[in-house]
Amino acid sequence: MRRHLTWGVVAAVAVAGVGIGAVTASTSGLDTWMSGMNHNRIIQVQNEGGVQPDSGKVGIAFFSNSAFQITSPRGIRIMIDPWRNDPSGAWGLWYRMEFPKAEVDIGVSTHAHFDHDALGRLEANMLLDRMAGTFQLGDVTITGIADKHQCVAPGIVAWTDAVKQFEGRDNVCPPTNARHFDNNLYVIETGGLRLLMWGDNRPNPPQEVWDRIGSVDVVFVPVDGSRHILDYEQADSVVAKSGAKVAIPHHYLVPETTFVTSTLISATEWAQTHEHTMLDSASIEVSKADLEGKSGHVYYFGSNNMATEMAKEG
Repeated sequence: MRRHLTWGVVAAVAVAGVGIGAVTASTSGLDTWMSGMNHNRIIQVQNEGGVQPDSGKVGIAFFSNSAFQITSPRGIRIMIDPWRNDPSGAWGLWYRMEFPKAEVDIGVSTHAHFDHDALGRLEANMLLDRMAGTFQLGDVTITGIADKHQCVAPGIVAWTDAVKQFEGRDNVCPPTNARHFDNNLYVIETGGLRLLMWGDNRPNPPQEVWDRIGSVDVVFVPVDGSRHILDYEQADSVVAKSGAKVAIPHHYLVPETTFVTSTLISATEWAQTHEHTMLDSASIEVSKADLEGKSGHVYYFGSNNMATEMAKEG
């Protein structure tokens, strides 16, 4: 069995067409004890409510895949869903590089999949891993809502069937799903905005989940041309039911960071079926006033991403 798995891993990488030496699929464990940094910033936030005067704006920076840094008006930095290559090798190599060693105050992960859980890559003052409940610090409140991962692949690649085969399971759906098919949604409140990170959640959570979410201003929705997590109709339903003024796609192909062996495709087509803004940079700043009059308007980062920019800077 061990020999079969080893050859399966080699075959997966070979089929992917990724040459040896391109990028290694290393683990990304927590080695915080090795950090030379400290949490003096957090002590400052405890005492002063932030690390800077109120800017009146919320920063949103795209780090490719599903990773976003949210920066509060008082300067608190939150990184959601940093990514890594699959340490098991079963899914081949997705990423051309390692996630940048970003310095943030709070690292957050929605679920235990390699493309969302590289918390060990962050230089973070604290980590919220699959958190349910409410966390508050300075001008930031984070509410985690426990639900379930999408478990029926709606698109062109039946990756949920592959999971069943890898794990020898007949079913990956709740209530008997394994841990990695749990998902926690997050509502981040700061600067007068409520931002909903969907992660890879199923498109049809029960009503009590929607009641916990409440109304939101911005929703980060996983949609791409391959319909990997949500198909277009499901993504539209999430945006509509959330009541979001702005929808930001994630979990799509960014060629600068991600190999096509991920099976992802861009989200351009979906974005263009809505009122949309094609962003020309990897980060934006928004306020409540900026979103007035919008309803389901798509902000699309496309290939603009901070991971590539930081890699170029060395």
